[in-house]
Amino acid sequence: MYKYFLNKCIEKIQNDKTRTIIIIFLIVITSSLSLYFISNNEILYSKPIARIISVNDEESKKEDSNGKTERIKSQKIQAVILNGIYKGKTVELNNISSFSQANDLDLKVNDEVFISITDNANSQINSAKILEFKRDTYVIYILNIFIVLIILIGRFKGFKSLVSVVVNILILLAVIKLFTQGFDLLFLSIIASILFVTLSILIVSGLNKKTVSAIAGTLIGTLLSVLIAGIVIKLNNWSGIHFEEMEFLTHPPEKIFFIELIIGTLGGIMDIAISISSAIEELYDKNPNIQRKAVINSAREIGQDIMGTMANTLVFAYLSGSIPTILLLLRNGIPITYIINFNLSLEFMRALIGSIGIVLSIPITIFTSIIILKKQMIGEIVKS
Repeated sequence: MYKYFLNKCIEKIQNDKTRTIIIIFLIVITSSLSLYFISNNEILYSKPIARIISVNDEESKKEDSNGKTERIKSQKIQAVILNGIYKGKTVELNNISSFSQANDLDLKVNDEVFISITDNANSQINSAKILEFKRDTYVIYILNIFIVLIILIGRFKGFKSLVSVVVNILILLAVIKLFTQGFDLLFLSIIASILFVTLSILIVSGLNKKTVSAIAGTLIGTLLSVLIAGIVIKLNNWSGIHFEEMEFLTHPPEKIFFIELIIGTLGGIMDIAISISSAIEELYDKNPNIQRKAVINSAREIGQDIMGTMANTLVFAYLSGSIPTILLLLRNGIPITYIINFNLSLEFMRALIGSIGIVLSIPITIFTSIIILKKQMIGEIVKS
């Protein structure tokens, strides 16, 4: 018996080691191929691409109408064209870069840029102008780092997480395609949100009771939080909510705002729902005879610990995207109270509704998990 157990342990270790070697090998091969491809993909672009081979900088200062100065850098650049009929030709480019780099680029040697070329009747280059930065190489670098880390740390579950991300991207592309064909955006967003939650949890956790309870907790929590938001906003007649940042849209901003609430709330609720349902499943696996009160108390404690961090995560996530706008408005002398009331009202509302959803999802997921995992009726749980 001892030898059998020892052999099984050795076999498992060997299998894990073999699987780890295979995963590392696949990561190295995939990353190498993607980096090689992205470094030599200029032929796939119709726009001319040039790699910078030398840069000469000249600095100066510019004063705006408010009397504030900003450093300006004039760059004289030499670059070699990498694709098209002028491949291999060297061109001279001019670039102006400000200290803030809000609408311009600070270019360096080996950077690649898209350019426009003006030629003459003899197919000779008269001039060339920088259009934009070629960013796909750096995106692939970051993507490779992300894939390597998630697979090395998460192993097979990390791979399944990547699969769920790809599936969600495909769903999003399908929604965009259907929207362009005239389908209602709100209806598409609700269907897509249900698919996001269901498929994401199913792919990562598999088809089991824990998954069902997490999906139920997420969907019910999201529905209740959005309903509460809709009732309060309707009773208040949208007072205090400013849609100025959505004025460029050709659709009612209220509908777009509710779509943002649904999708933004889902992420936080889904995270807390799967955490609580996993914890409750683990409690029942360790002790099938554990009292319901002990399960509820333990799950509530876990939920309370997650609740504070997730609420802060939502606030930081929404407000972080507004930092450039806040700095721009402060630089132009706009009071911070005005910025909060008018420019950040939507961000605060999104964060508030998401936090309400997180709070609601804790008791909802506890009850759904106990009902599904232990097959108990709601009345029995309430009595305990």
